[in-house]
Amino acid sequence: MTADDNIMPPQFGEAHWSEVSSRILGLVVSGDLPPGAWIRENDLAGRLGVSRTPIREAFRELVGVGVVEVVPRRGTRVRSYDAEEIEQIYRSRAVIEPYVMSESVGRLTEKDFAALDALTEEMKSLGSDAATRHRIATVNNDFHAIFIRNSAAQSLISTTFNLMIPIVVAKLFSSYSGSDVSSSMNHHDELIAAARAEDKEWVAAVSKTHIISGLNRFKAMLRDQASDDEGKA
Repeated sequence: MTADDNIMPPQFGEAHWSEVSSRILGLVVSGDLPPGAWIRENDLAGRLGVSRTPIREAFRELVGVGVVEVVPRRGTRVRSYDAEEIEQIYRSRAVIEPYVMSESVGRLTEKDFAALDALTEEMKSLGSDAATRHRIATVNNDFHAIFIRNSAAQSLISTTFNLMIPIVVAKLFSSYSGSDVSSSMNHHDELIAAARAEDKEWVAAVSKTHIISGLNRFKAMLRDQASDDEGKA
């Protein structure tokens, strides 16, 4: 275990979440479990066809990454993020993350590059089907984590990870069209190329573009939803 591994939160890295956590995230993203909804262990266990033990384990994972929250003496509910909070998260990422990722240049190994290539291909596969696009979120975070955990900017690593909230990223990917996914994956390909070229400025520039374009797509989704709501009124 390296010093970077000690800094990296356990929910990030090459190992994906448990299958139950991924299925719960899917219910949250689809709206079956809307923001603010209370989640009862027995009901969810029956719905997913599992015992309460993996549900409890999934809750621990999901609390750690901001998908659900535990309210003392009341239970567990889906965490809510309003549009202003999401914009703040993305704007903060756009300031901090490009620098942190750029500081991984020259520190990535061939094993890291092989993992980055594999994760990008996995995201492309998930993105080809609208039903699986929300699952890109965890793979996307694994991709970014390789850059971040190898960064020389040690004092900013934990802050960077804390801003990578899967439910926010998952909602974004679930709203993507096929061309949106393709554009996002092109950014990942370019990040790999920039890192291989050991060009810090290139990595930082692509990273910022990637984050801001994601924010703008999310805002466009909110505008479309508002327009649809007005049309139904």
